This record gives sequence, C-alpha cells and structure tokens, in this order.
Amino acid sequence: MRRLALIVMAAIAVTAAGSAPAAARTPGARPDHADWQKIEAAARFRRIGLAPHRTAHFRAYAGSLGLSELETIQPIGPGRCRRALTYLYGNLLDLQDAQPGENWTPLRRLVAREPSIRACAPR
Repeated sequence: MRRLALIVMAAIAVTAAGSAPAAARTPGARPDHADWQKIEAAARFRRIGLAPHRTAHFRAYAGSLGLSELETIQPIGPGRCRRALTYLYGNLLDLQDAQPGENWTPLRRLVAREPSIRACAPR
C-alpha cells in the first residue's frame, strides 16, 4: 500500500511539473516578443499618463491599463530588464493612485533617470 501511494504521488508530481509552461518554470533574462509588446504598451501608458495637463482620473486610468499589461507577462529573471520593469511597475502604481492637485513634475524627472525598458528588448 505504501509503495503504491509513493508511485501515485510521484506520478502526480511529474504530471504537474510537465504541464507547467517552460517559461513559467525558468524565468529568462529577456521576455519573448509578445511580452515585449506588452511592456512597450505599459511604458506608453506611463508616458501618456505623465503628460502635462492630464486629469487625475485620466492618470489613474492610464496607470491601471499599464498595470494590467504588466500582469500578463511571464516572470523575468534577475538583471537589467527586471530592474527596469520594477521601476515601470512602481510608476504605474503611482499613476493608478493619482489624486487631483498632485505635482507630477518630480516623477517625470525621476522617470527620465530610471533604467530604460530597452534592456528588455528581444534580440
């Protein structure tokens, strides 16, 4: 009985490991082409949301759309790309929490000095 239980547990473990997508099991340093397009879209939402003369509601909506793009990409391994995506994610969170009357100039300046998402571009 115990041997049968071990065999069943081993079979379940092998089946579960085999059914997970390869990208989800081993995060790469760079995203694939589809994920790169989502990252570019999220960066566009950040740029649009940080443009002058936008309402707080518009900024919050742009941040929300950008975050929804980033939530669908596969995990990225350590490196410059992941660091750039971490900054992008934080910026989009700031935009999503936009309130009327906020001064966005400091965040615009910060974004200009942050790592570029070009580190994530597929080769």
